[in-house]
Amino acid sequence: MEQNKNNEKEENNLGSFNPTTLTNINSEKKGNFDNQYIITPDKSQIEMNNNLFKISRKIRYFIYILELFCLFNLDQGGISASTKDIKNHFKMNDSELGSFGGISFLGTTLGGIFSLSIINKINRKYLILIFLTTIISSLFFPTIISSKIILILSRIITGFSQSFMSIYLPVWVDQFGIYDKKSIMMSIISIPSAFGYLVGYITAVFTSWRITFLVNCFISTILLISFLFMKKLYFSKDIFPKKLSMNKLTTSENINNNSSIKIDDNVSLFEDESQINKNYEKSSIFNDAKQCFKSKLFCFSTVALITLHLISSGLQFWINDFLENSINILDKTERLKYFIIIILITMIGAPLTGGFIMQKIGGYDSYKSIYFPFYCCIISLIATNCLFITSYKNIVAVIICTYLFSGCIMISCLNGIIISSISKEYAGSASSISNLLYNICGRLVGPSIYGFSRSIFGIKSKLPMILLLDIKFVTLVCLLFCFKYKKMYK
Repeated sequence: MEQNKNNEKEENNLGSFNPTTLTNINSEKKGNFDNQYIITPDKSQIEMNNNLFKISRKIRYFIYILELFCLFNLDQGGISASTKDIKNHFKMNDSELGSFGGISFLGTTLGGIFSLSIINKINRKYLILIFLTTIISSLFFPTIISSKIILILSRIITGFSQSFMSIYLPVWVDQFGIYDKKSIMMSIISIPSAFGYLVGYITAVFTSWRITFLVNCFISTILLISFLFMKKLYFSKDIFPKKLSMNKLTTSENINNNSSIKIDDNVSLFEDESQINKNYEKSSIFNDAKQCFKSKLFCFSTVALITLHLISSGLQFWINDFLENSINILDKTERLKYFIIIILITMIGAPLTGGFIMQKIGGYDSYKSIYFPFYCCIISLIATNCLFITSYKNIVAVIICTYLFSGCIMISCLNGIIISSISKEYAGSASSISNLLYNICGRLVGPSIYGFSRSIFGIKSKLPMILLLDIKFVTLVCLLFCFKYKKMYK
């Protein structure tokens, strides 16, 4: 009799877990865990509930890998390796060359505006197929038509098409990612772009930018075919993880302080939010933007991200020129060696390191997550200003590695913080708005800023690079404000 009363009490305490779909609540001791509840769904009841369903981890991992390859763009690296050829062929000065370096980001900006207006209106699978087709066309035509106008237009269209996946992938990870791996999955997002940039750079050094573009076309064609056979359910804006909502409920006052809830990791439950919330479809672009900008954490995190992308785009485009003219690494092969080492250590190693650490401190939802990019920013600024006292190439390489390593960690952290700063239904709009802003105010103008200061201080001066990298002081101020507003989400 007493046991039955205890069971009833436990069921009442867990009533918010939707008892029509979740059963088999068992209490047992495992290791150091006392009173640990293992919650698993009753399969027959899941089948009866059309709004609750499973998506296997294998499928989600496979889609995640395909989406990562969509960011594996070789074109920008190919152009960066060919700046001297492009400059001489089209008879450009430094300022014009810098503007050309950022022209694809004009397309990215336009793509961000377009994505903001449609990301919640059309199933994302169809958008991926459309943009992949456009990328293939925009990269192919410049290889067969020798026209400066065609080349410029193709760079704008390519940037326009590539922007969607960079906007959508963080949203997809937050929506469909493996719950206890989300911080790592979010951090890995920056690796394909960096690795693609490196491969494109190497390919162009040993072949040409035209061959690099054709290789990119081939990769995009394979991705297009793969996505064509995917179910559109896996890209729906209305599907949200049920396991996430159950984990949030573990903090409910309904659960005894002596107990903890553990969700079976072998089960991945999802729910169609549009079937539950009838007002879900009534959201507009302006309302979504209004909700995003109401969050001070979103605003300051976005400004911080803008500064990081501004620095990154300027550094990526001009690093070959900086190593040759300011550091006097004249040999092309030697510059390539330094370039490869810098990219591999920083833009590939940093996201993995950052993702692992972020996961250990509680993920990007945690209040502690803001400490990590803050300390990385301080380390970056210290490294930058060491360039004033040395021009020795090995030390410069270490300085740039340190700067980029900490900077790449910051980008992945801020992407997660931005997504978590607003309600889940506005995640797509938040990603689109931040992407739009850091492309307009950051990536688009980064190469031009360096090119302008280089034309003032001369091609041999290190000052243009130091001024570019010290823009991170603005980032530091934004992160200080983020401390205050992140605490509200604690």
